Amino acid sequence: MGGLDWVQVDVGFPLSLAVVGAARLLGMERRAFLGAIVELQIWAVQALPSGRFEPFAASAGRPRDASADTSADEAIWCEAVEGAVRWTGAPGAFWETLLRTGILVREEGGIRLTLCDRYVQVLEKRRKEAERKRRERANKAAASGGRPLDAPGTSSARRKKERENEKKSLSSAAAMEVDLSSGHLAPVPPPPPPDEVLSVDGDPIQLALHGTHLVPVSLPPEGRSQSEDIEPESPPKVSPAQAELFFESFQTERTRAFRGVPREEMPAGWPDWYRHALAKVSGEEGRLMAACRGYLQSDWGRSRQPVGTALAFCSPKVWVRYVPHEPSDSAAEESVLPAVDVSTQAGRAWQRCLMRLHDQGKRYALLWLQKARPVDVEEGRLILGVPDVYFRQWVEENYGAMVDLLVRDCGLLGVAWRVEGSATASAG
Repeated sequence: MGGLDWVQVDVGFPLSLAVVGAARLLGMERRAFLGAIVELQIWAVQALPSGRFEPFAASAGRPRDASADTSADEAIWCEAVEGAVRWTGAPGAFWETLLRTGILVREEGGIRLTLCDRYVQVLEKRRKEAERKRRERANKAAASGGRPLDAPGTSSARRKKERENEKKSLSSAAAMEVDLSSGHLAPVPPPPPPDEVLSVDGDPIQLALHGTHLVPVSLPPEGRSQSEDIEPESPPKVSPAQAELFFESFQTERTRAFRGVPREEMPAGWPDWYRHALAKVSGEEGRLMAACRGYLQSDWGRSRQPVGTALAFCSPKVWVRYVPHEPSDSAAEESVLPAVDVSTQAGRAWQRCLMRLHDQGKRYALLWLQKARPVDVEEGRLILGVPDVYFRQWVEENYGAMVDLLVRDCGLLGVAWRVEGSATASAG
């Protein structure tokens, strides 16, 4: 990966399930395993230009049967990786653990090292930007017919037009600017359509390893027009005391998530924001608090300075990203383990997974995973049915690795998610 001489670790990676599980399987102290992973990343910067282990015959340009056995190549890859981290345990154990925890992923005849994903994305972005600039220069040269283009400000009329455009840009930016330092909160914008990808200012390219991803905004309920759902005619009346009480609850969650941080003072615009935000979630304060928790647990919220501030959470296009996909049932939060049909092998395995989560006190995961339905066991994998593609994307990105480990502990090969009514399943 020429041009990059740095490595970067996701802030959530040191305590992720992949790290904890891999260190436990190898009998290593977690910090020692993290040191080995950093050495592996440094080695991969030069050794894996594409972030993938490719079959040697294919990479050398020689024809190779697609069905050919790559076990010999994999043995070499395994030896190279374990040599890079100075592994002294049983040969192949470190490699197999990386595969099991998802740090290495088999795909399309090769194996991808997920630690390299960010490097590959950055390099691809740079390549596309360089190509775009090259095309722009070529188009300008063609349009000028070989004549040198006018430099900015070479004529009085051109300078006058540039000054007018600059004034318009400055006035538009001033009108749209949100001054967070003064405590002023802009009105909450309507949630975007489900197929629109939001981009939070300052949010970098997708991180290399599995981290916290954001919940898609709920679709408008059937029987109501989208305009009615987006912009209610009159937001509910909220007393200042109710808004202040919710702010104190937010601060309690914040100090619990980040030990040692001081409590914030309530911003002047908080009551107005709270009134509009409550209207967007149909008056369900529980969903609003779930959005607060999702923000505090996310990599984006943790990367703020100071961490997890209320002002950053209330910024336009931020808080709506953390609203649960479906309204959470308040009774479900206090409920016991959900009932599962245990008459099949899939049902028995899934009940064991849910019982493990319940015993570990992971109620936040149960609120989502209890909506999945055990369908069957196919080729050693537990097939779980989910209601829609948005739900599948959320659980795969946030709980996929955790569920996969639980299913493997039940003696199966892993988990696959299938949208109910669809014939295809997505392997975790």
